[in-house]
Amino acid sequence: MIKTRFGRRDFVAGAASVVAAPAVLRAQDYPTKPVRVVVPYPAGGGTDLVARLVVPRLAERWKQTVVIDNKGGASGILGSDIVAKAAPDGYTLLITTSAHTINPFTTKTLPYDTERDFTPVTTLVMGAIALVGSPKAGFDTAEKFVAAARANPGKYQFGSTENTTRMVGELFRLRSGLKIENVAYKGAAPMMQELAGGHIPVGLTSPLTVMSQHRAGTLKMLAVSSGKRLAELPDLPTMAEIGAPGVDQSAWFSMFGPGGLPSALAERLRDDCVAVLAEPEVKAKIRDLASEAGGESPQAFAQRITRELATWKEIAKAAGIEPE
Repeated sequence: MIKTRFGRRDFVAGAASVVAAPAVLRAQDYPTKPVRVVVPYPAGGGTDLVARLVVPRLAERWKQTVVIDNKGGASGILGSDIVAKAAPDGYTLLITTSAHTINPFTTKTLPYDTERDFTPVTTLVMGAIALVGSPKAGFDTAEKFVAAARANPGKYQFGSTENTTRMVGELFRLRSGLKIENVAYKGAAPMMQELAGGHIPVGLTSPLTVMSQHRAGTLKMLAVSSGKRLAELPDLPTMAEIGAPGVDQSAWFSMFGPGGLPSALAERLRDDCVAVLAEPEVKAKIRDLASEAGGESPQAFAQRITRELATWKEIAKAAGIEPE
């Protein structure tokens, strides 16, 4: 007869495994019904582009209906709030941008807590913010714009489309010492129309939203906010290289679940996203958009969120930005 010692510690561990088991089972069986992916920006923008690249392939893997629900407004806040208040069962997800970590410092009252009310799943597409020039306004190189802005303090502006581009623009302004002011637009499309017409000299947006115009020559990317040059555009300098030392800010499109999403389910979602991002057609499309595939673990992504919240808080303070 074999005797087994089963003390209090063993009982607690056993009980914990029983509690955890349903989450593991849900992750293995998931999904058993349609999934809703909220995109908190209008159709046709960069976030929507990433969602429509990834989501249909997730639907194929899951053999389940997955609906993209565009709920634009307030720099992603309105759509994000839907997910923050959803059940943490994996059937309501969010694909959003790095504005998620900036909104707390530009918006006086958020309807949710940026860390507590969301579960980071993974990064999908990693990139930078591009400073885009208007050839019609005479700015097809970074050197021309920087020289003109230094010679004429206060004459020129930079366009921004949401809080990520605004904050990167403010950081560029601070680090370069240029006297340029922000002009806010409600989306990338109207800003790029103004740029193409020469009505504003430069603007900031994601490379993936301006790549076709850059290649056609109607607009020109002048520099990027990342710490190193983009592999797809090796001739494009960084902002640090054109006179804004210390600018090293990535921009991302990522997936979140509601706060309290079981860790096993977050890992399952991340693994499926990584599998989609590894597909040759998806990899080629992301690379063609001067970006890189993501795939961070939920834990690493959560750490990124914490770091970025601290960084953007400092930048907002230095730029004198008050939440509105």
